[in-house]
Amino acid sequence: MPEPVNPLAASDDAQSPLASDGAIAPDATATGTLSSDGTVILDPATGLPMDTTATTQANSMTDAFVGLPVIEQVDRAGVVGWVLAAMALIGLVLFFYKLVGFLRRGVFADGFVRDVERHLSDGDETQAADLLARRRHPAARIGLSGLSLSVASADEREAASDLIAARARKEIDSLNGGLRIMSAIAVLSPLLGLLGTVMGMIEAFQKMEGAGSRIDPSVLSGGIWLALLTTAIGLVVAIPATAFHMWMQGVIGRAAAVMEDVCTMVVNRGELAHRTTLGASNVSELRHAAE
Repeated sequence: MPEPVNPLAASDDAQSPLASDGAIAPDATATGTLSSDGTVILDPATGLPMDTTATTQANSMTDAFVGLPVIEQVDRAGVVGWVLAAMALIGLVLFFYKLVGFLRRGVFADGFVRDVERHLSDGDETQAADLLARRRHPAARIGLSGLSLSVASADEREAASDLIAARARKEIDSLNGGLRIMSAIAVLSPLLGLLGTVMGMIEAFQKMEGAGSRIDPSVLSGGIWLALLTTAIGLVVAIPATAFHMWMQGVIGRAAAVMEDVCTMVVNRGELAHRTTLGASNVSELRHAAE
């Protein structure tokens, strides 16, 4: 007579739950955390069950903010948010426009000044003109036009200096084009963000006043969160705009200094030709002499 089977003495495999393919499923309570659909969450790097309960609460607010698209954040900020987004787009387009303009005009290639000074000090105006003709820098164009002017006498040097200075001012004004727009974006964007914050705070407190004694803290916190969002967007727009504006000002200032040096050498090329040795302060000395 066969002995009765004790159900409590069954093997562990017989008591383990089966997966859809017939394999023994792991015990979720011992190996990991169950997701909402009852499956075990596995670490993609190791393949082992992963317990996410410890980090879920800490990262919930960060994940909620990061998970929102940028457009949705801007839309939540209201009209002020869309104005700031438009300003950011204008500033970005203006930056790349100015960068391409600087590259096309050769503003960053200013290493030819020493060679021009060397040719002029040797009295070789032809080599200096050929060198300037191969450069796209605004100073090269101004210097090339200045070499065609006579500087034999003091009156001719003064007239040539005035003409070259007028051309240099036009080049600098052309390089400065668009900088006021970038400056306006850098200054106005944080102020617009602050304006949106003030308007949002006013709206939040108006809702509290309308609620009377039945004040819901979530209404106040939600209103303050949305109000502070405009300030954050304004700062995000203003910080890179300020950096771009300062960088472009530095580039234009350096180009203006190069133009001034080239103009000084071209106007006083007669004095340079009579020098046998050149010091580091020759250009500055000639500039003071021209003034």
